[in-house]
Amino acid sequence: MADILIVDDEKNLRWSLRIALEEQGHTVEEVASGEECLDVLRSRPQDLVFLDIRLPGRDGMDVLQEIRRAHSDTIVIMMSAYGQAETADDAKRMGAYYFLPKPFELKNVIHLLGDAMVNLETAREARNAKQIRVGNREADRFIIGSSPRMGDIVGIIEKVAASTTATVLIQGESGTGKELVAKAIHHLSHKNERRPFLAINCAGLPENLLESELFGHEKGAFTDARERKRGLLEIANSGTLFLDEIGEMPLGLQGRLLRVLETKSFRCLGGVQDIEVDLRIVAATNRDLKREAQEGRFREDLFFRLNVVPIDIPPLRERRRDVPVLASYFVQLYNRELNRMVRGFSPGARRLLQAYDWPGNVRELRNVIERAILLESADVILESHLPIELTPAEPVAVATLEDPAEEFVPRALREIELEYIRRTLDHFNGNKSQAARTLGISRQTLRDKLQAAERAMHKRAAEQLEGASGDSPPVPGKISVGSARN
Repeated sequence: MADILIVDDEKNLRWSLRIALEEQGHTVEEVASGEECLDVLRSRPQDLVFLDIRLPGRDGMDVLQEIRRAHSDTIVIMMSAYGQAETADDAKRMGAYYFLPKPFELKNVIHLLGDAMVNLETAREARNAKQIRVGNREADRFIIGSSPRMGDIVGIIEKVAASTTATVLIQGESGTGKELVAKAIHHLSHKNERRPFLAINCAGLPENLLESELFGHEKGAFTDARERKRGLLEIANSGTLFLDEIGEMPLGLQGRLLRVLETKSFRCLGGVQDIEVDLRIVAATNRDLKREAQEGRFREDLFFRLNVVPIDIPPLRERRRDVPVLASYFVQLYNRELNRMVRGFSPGARRLLQAYDWPGNVRELRNVIERAILLESADVILESHLPIELTPAEPVAVATLEDPAEEFVPRALREIELEYIRRTLDHFNGNKSQAARTLGISRQTLRDKLQAAERAMHKRAAEQLEGASGDSPPVPGKISVGSARN
């Protein structure tokens, strides 16, 4: 539940809105001016503010700017009369979550508040999420997670960093952030101060070249060795060497690596003297390395030597709580990098993000957010801004009967089709492009069907009115709150 402040000089509107919100379990205060609003916020921060534009004293837009400066986490819903589209655009550009025209229906406000609460909960989780900065620069990434499993991983990283020599084995699917974890361990360790962090992909090089890259060689060690070359083990001395895709390392090299771990020394190719090193080795793989060792594809003794501190990073589909937190972080990141002002996600876009399985994990999520911010000009990421693969492959299931046990009622085929179309549109929050794509028709065909249904509805209403006799029963109208005077 939320702490909500209503700011409007119409007493009846404040009272009606307050009663409706309190019935939903929220804590609600009300004031009549902008100055009173700012006084309340200074003493009692609010989760959400309903703010009228025309107020006695300070104008609502001015108050909005002050709220954004001093209370950036507070969600602001602006209220005003119809016919102020330009003002609505200005308010959204200044950071308002929504522009609510008067008069409005209370049921619509409750629905809007439900969407805002999702944003609010995401912001709360982001504030409480475990975070580790990977590097000292502003552009450096964070490890972020609000799920319990990511909290445990952050705790392990902090403990491992206190040891300067403990070997770490990171296992997880591609895109889960294994190198980011390795960098975090290095950064938090006392080794990070002017000490090297070097990384190599063991799957990206043939055996002889990988051996040369790791161990180096003396001049004349082989045909093309025209001069001495220091290997990564020597260059990373006193720092951290990250061996990515360790499961792909050839068995011959695995034996040499095991000796380095056990003796803290090695010989380069063609060398006759041991080179002593003091470094931390962090290895990573997307394979089940224990099974690889049991089946003879990886040295069992090396596995046990690497697996001193195991860190298993779960895929994103197993920690869906982290999706909105990570997505919000990437919005902030690319807002800075691309000089944009994207405020967040529409409710429909947020549902798609959380429902998707993310086979590419965090890397895929980051790329999706970067692409949406780079290519779209809106200040909110919508469903239509997201890749088609995030949309459910199967059409939305629509039952023609509320309960299969109910008695069958014959219905015209066009009515069933229209219901299917309407429910599909509801699923995609009115997005006609995605609805048409799911229905397997063009956007123009969808528009034609909706227009035909609307004409048929008007025709039936006119026929019923013409055939009615006596006094017609009153037609239920809208229960509206507020007026169009301001």
